[in-house]
Amino acid sequence: RFVPDAPLDPYTVLGVEPGTPKDEIRRAWRRLVRENHPDAMIARGVPEEAVQLAQKRMADINLAWEEIEGRA
Repeated sequence: RFVPDAPLDPYTVLGVEPGTPKDEIRRAWRRLVRENHPDAMIARGVPEEAVQLAQKRMADINLAWEEIEGRA
């Protein structure tokens, strides 16, 4: 968590436990995408720095989803 380039646990990124049903994981992923999408942040009028952080967060969220989905 405190090492910048350390691989992130996909379940932690999505806020779910291992063993959570796939449909619940997908719902968590979709909720996070809606909340963190850079376009949504721009529409809310947040500062550019927050938009840049949202882009990084979206990359982490999508990578976590792809990793979990690939395990199925």
